[in-house]
Amino acid sequence: MSIYRVEKDSDNPYVMVNKQILNNELVSWKAKGLLCYMLSMPDDWKFYEIELIKHASDGRASFRTAVKELMENGYI
Repeated sequence: MSIYRVEKDSDNPYVMVNKQILNNELVSWKAKGLLCYMLSMPDDWKFYEIELIKHASDGRASFRTAVKELMENGYI
């Protein structure tokens, strides 16, 4: 499975996401939202658990569940 990304800049503030994950019934809405958030960041962005947790109301356990789900399904 490949993820195709588009260049992000001030002229294109939108995020394009392959809708395959959105139609995957094995993946929770929480995990889908996390992946969409991560894909909205610049291509060279480095992700840190503690920083991602700060940007949502979910706690660490919920975040880790979503990440595990994305890994098990081959999205990250």
